[in-house]
Amino acid sequence: ARSIRLVNQLLALARAEPEAGLNLLPLDFAQLVRDVTTEAVPRALSAHIDLGLEAEAGAMVVSGHAGLLRELLANLLDNAIQYTPAGGEVTVLLQRRGHSLLLTVRDNGPGIPATERERVFERFYRGSAEGKGKGCGLGLAIVQEIARRHGSSLQLTDTPGGGLSAVLQLALLPD
Repeated sequence: ARSIRLVNQLLALARAEPEAGLNLLPLDFAQLVRDVTTEAVPRALSAHIDLGLEAEAGAMVVSGHAGLLRELLANLLDNAIQYTPAGGEVTVLLQRRGHSLLLTVRDNGPGIPATERERVFERFYRGSAEGKGKGCGLGLAIVQEIARRHGSSLQLTDTPGGGLSAVLQLALLPD
């Protein structure tokens, strides 16, 4: 299972790299977020995690690659579910901010020490997570590369009360 996960993540990383062609199209990001979050519910339930979605109503159209943005959110949710202890919470927030939208995946797990927050975007770096979870240190590298390909970057911050918030800002297309 770990080998399959590693191969799948390496393939996702290869698809996200600049050498891979990227065809950006108008995409209802709100619908994609609802779909990916819904798909993560069984994993969250089996881990005894309360997974929620708070999204503003209506379409939020961005210029994006649906497959890569799906991979980005799936990786963020996998990490949050994997590292949040049983009984914890993971919340996906989708909000408009002027001509942008903010996607936030926040949890009340152990978080990532501030001293490691830049390094977790390096391939195969696990830091204090070494030996915990089933990851191989590629998930956040994939997320950051996909974010860059969409003109953004992922920011990691503390969740008030403990945990981690992963925040992505994308430009909205005009209505």
